[in-house]
Order: sequence, then structure tokens, then C-alpha cells
Amino acid sequence: MVRSFYNGVSGIKTQSFGMDVWANNISNINNVGFKSSTPEYKSIFYQSLALGSMSPVPEEVGLGATKQTTALDMSMGSFQNTDNNLDFAIEGKGFFGVRDGDAGVFYTRAGAFSKDVNDMLVDTHGRYVQGVMNTLTQASLSEEAKARLGQGVSEAYSVAETDEPLSLEGTISDIKLPQYLYQNAKPTTQVKVIGNLDASRQIEPVSSVIDPAAYTYELSDDKSTISIKGTVVPSPTTPNPKKGDNVSVVLKDGSGKESQTTAVLGADGSFEINGYALDWLDPESLSVEASLFGEQEIANVQKVSATVVGTDGSINTLTMKFTKALPQEKDSTTWHLNATITDKNGVELASNESDVVFDGHGIIAEGGSFSVGGVSVNLNSTSNDGSYNGITSAANGEKTLSSKADGFRDGTLERYYANDTGTIYAMFDNGTMIPMARLALYHFQNEQGLMKMGANIYTQTPNSGQAEFWRDSSGEIIYGATIASNKLEMSNVSLATALTEVIATQKAYTASSKSITTSDEILQTTIQMKR
Repeated sequence: MVRSFYNGVSGIKTQSFGMDVWANNISNINNVGFKSSTPEYKSIFYQSLALGSMSPVPEEVGLGATKQTTALDMSMGSFQNTDNNLDFAIEGKGFFGVRDGDAGVFYTRAGAFSKDVNDMLVDTHGRYVQGVMNTLTQASLSEEAKARLGQGVSEAYSVAETDEPLSLEGTISDIKLPQYLYQNAKPTTQVKVIGNLDASRQIEPVSSVIDPAAYTYELSDDKSTISIKGTVVPSPTTPNPKKGDNVSVVLKDGSGKESQTTAVLGADGSFEINGYALDWLDPESLSVEASLFGEQEIANVQKVSATVVGTDGSINTLTMKFTKALPQEKDSTTWHLNATITDKNGVELASNESDVVFDGHGIIAEGGSFSVGGVSVNLNSTSNDGSYNGITSAANGEKTLSSKADGFRDGTLERYYANDTGTIYAMFDNGTMIPMARLALYHFQNEQGLMKMGANIYTQTPNSGQAEFWRDSSGEIIYGATIASNKLEMSNVSLATALTEVIATQKAYTASSKSITTSDEILQTTIQMKR
């Protein structure tokens, strides 16, 4: 009977332990990155009253229960959006690494990071976030950069330029995100132009003065009428005369009086006016001027420009003017190209003129590249799959020329940006972007073997195994998860589950205490039987 007293006491102690665990879970329900724990119990041991060989079944009585462990629940919590682009959440398995001075590296799911006074990336307790850094060096600022950054800034860092993602095979270290970053200018060496030159025929009404040598006139014997005749042939002033064009003749005398008459151009370019009355005009001071009115093709003109950076870092403009040559060959189209580079004040620094010839399919046959002012211009480029994506000349009405130049002016840091590969980029005011750092993501053989150290950090134990990086079949380090920026992982505590467990624990505690009072009543009855 006395045994039941101690069993009841062990039950009270065990349920008190369970209540502590569930109360702790509930208190951390809004704690970023918190992982809940589940209390687990075990029987202490059993006393055998009869051996199994002496009875069909063993006669055993339990001697109470005790706490066994608090099992970590490593399931994911819900994500919450934030305005801090240095906040991160892990979608999947893994832990961020944070270094706490000489205490070493700890592990956390709480990705609420920010910069400290020394521009180091830290968590909310000032521990240094671990990852791979790009190379930083001291940089000398240009005068324009100093003006952009403001007075008092005389030095900054520069970061190694790379288009490749940072490899996690690099040295893991603290992450530094300097407030002042500077990027030297890179001169432009290559410009690509793509799009279409509209080869459609452009027709418009034109008026051109006919060369006086192309016509003659004669007065009648009494000088009261005039007859005019001539032939208009193609010339720089009348490039495209054709049948049906109107010829306007203006007659003027010395006093300023004038009269006008017209004729129609014949198939051979001839025109004639017979016996036109002079009326009030003075025949002695008469002058005759003839003009051709009609429609003719005019040269198409298209322009495209690109911003280019000089070897001295200056920002210049490359302007390419394409003018369709007239008349055109039957099976090709030629465009005259005038390329000029001008500085910010419009002063011409370099120029080049050439012809670009397109075949009957509108593809460049000649003149696909040229150089101006040390800049190579490619009009005849191909895409990565080998297909043609240079400029074309087609009569489809589309004018779609665009250009892309390499190089850039010097730049200063505009802001930091992080993507879903765990990479933090430096974005410069010249439009370029360079990877600065990449977060390390650690894994363990047994996550539940980690030990909670408070403040949302864990430390490895012999039961968890050593922190490691996952690798793919080729041996390359991989995350095995996605790191989302501008998000935080919230606590994974389920309030409904926790409250249910609290009620169950309360009932178990009450039942254990009841077993003590009941045992006491039974003993009291037993003692009274002797009386």
C-alpha cells in the first residue's frame, strides 16, 4: 500500500515536468524560429512478486514514472513577410550558423539578421552570421563618387567582379557588408545592335526646281503669248520624274507681276505649253521658272544610340544613323551608316561611315561589323543556340532597333539585395550587381540530438553528430533547401495542441494527487479495523 504513495508522488513530479514543457511552448508561440518540444516519460522499474515459472503470467507491480526527455519538433513553422531584405527563412531542412566570439559557432533557424555598427551581418543577439564572402579591397574614390556619397566619405571598399555564383567551397567566415562600396568604371569595348530596319518604300509629295537648261521658251511675233517646252530627266534636283507629274511654270516681269500655268509630264519626261497669253505681263522683262510636282520615294532614316564609357571613365553617346540608299538593287538593300561618338557636351570624339548590305532575305551580307573610337560594333550577332539575331532589313513597317553595350561608369553602393539562393548582392547606382556573400546552411545527422542553448540557438552534441554540408552526386555542396529573403520562419508551436496537452496534464496531475489521498484513506481504514 505504501508503494501507491510514492507512485502518486512520481506522477505529480512527472506531470509537473510536462506542464513546464507545454507552458514553455506556449510562452514562445510568437518567437521567431522557435521549435517546440514534447515531454516524454518512462516507467521507473517493476518489482516482480512471483517468477514467471511459478505463475502463468508474471506478477509485477510498477514503482512509478519519471521524465525521460524533451523531444524536439523540427517541423517548419509558418512564414511571415518582412520589409528587411536581410531577413531569411529556410524552406526545408538546415540551420544558419552564427559565431558567438570565442564560444564558437551555434546553429539557428531564426534568420532575423541585420548589420551592426561595424557593418557585420549579425543576428538579434549580435552573433556573427557565417557564410562565404567575396573579396573586399580598399578603394580610392573618384571626385564624382565623393560628391555622390557626400562630404566626409574619403574611403570605401571595392568588391571583386564576378558573374558566377559564390561557391560554398570557399572559406566560411563572418560576413561584412560595408556601408560604402565603390566600383571602378569599365570602358566599353563591344556594342551589339539588334532589331529591324524598315525597308518599306516611303512616298511623299515633293516639289523640285527644274534645271533651266532642261526647257526653252519662245514669244509670239506680237509678244502677246509664250510657248514653253522641255524634257525632265533624273538629276540631283529631280531624282525621279515620271509620267503624270505636274510641271508648274511661273512667269514674272520686272515690275513684280506674275502669272502661273501648268503642264503634265509625258512618258518620255517631256512637257509643252503652247500660246499662253501674257496679258498684263511686260514681255521685255519676262523671266520663266519651272518646277516639278509629284510623288517620289524618299530615303528611310532610323537611329539607335548607346551609352558608352570611355577609357577615362567619361560617359559618352554612340549614335548610329542608318539611311536607306536610293535607288535600290533588285535583290539587295543597302543602308548608309554614319556612326559618331559624342561627349556629354555634344562634341564629336570619333566617327565612321560605311555601307551595310542586306540580301534578298533581309540578312546582312556585307558590313556586319565596324569600329569607331575603339568600340567594336556588331550588327550581325548570333544567339547562344547559334541562330541569327542581328539586325534585319524587312518591309514590315517595324522599327525595332535596340543596342546593348558592355562597360559601365563608376558606381557607388545603392543597396543590398538578397535572392532565394542565399546570396546577398551589392546593387550599384550604375545598374550593376555583384554578389557579396552567400549564407552557409548546416545540416545534422540527427537534428533532435541538438541541445537548446536559449535565444533560439542550438549547439551540436555527440547525439546530433557534427555539423556538415550536403553534397550532390558530383560532390558539389548544395543547400538541399531554399533560403527565402524578406521572410521569417515563425514558431512551430500549435496552440490547439499545446492547450489540449495542458488539459490532459492537469487531469493526470489531479489523478496522481487523488491516488495519494485515496491511499491515505485506505490506510486510515486499515488502522481503524484494529480498534
